[in-house]
Amino acid sequence: MQGMKPVKVHSCSDRVQADMLIEALKREGIPAYAESKGSGDYLNIYMGTSVFGESLYVDENDADRAKEIIESMTQADSDVADTIEDQEPVPARQDKKILVVRIISLIAALFLFLGAVVPTLLNLFLG
Repeated sequence: MQGMKPVKVHSCSDRVQADMLIEALKREGIPAYAESKGSGDYLNIYMGTSVFGESLYVDENDADRAKEIIESMTQADSDVADTIEDQEPVPARQDKKILVVRIISLIAALFLFLGAVVPTLLNLFLG
């Protein structure tokens, strides 16, 4: 039996992304593992996340296939993001929503003022 010769195939921004890619590779029969960069392991323990990211490793024999799988998964994510960015915003609808929120806030503030001040004034004048 020959040992694994690890090769870095991808850099992930966080542990969650690394775990998702590792599971996808395992489903395809490719053993993989992630390693934190720098002091990332300590930050993962202390803060629950690391700003240094993760590196994914697979055996050198599986590297090309792993890269294809990872690229297909990350490409799908970027396609969704591009589609969302391509949609044009509807400023008129957003302006109407902001106007409605402002009017409701003004009415709420008026009722709050009346509820707090009027009883006090009535108490003073009718005392």
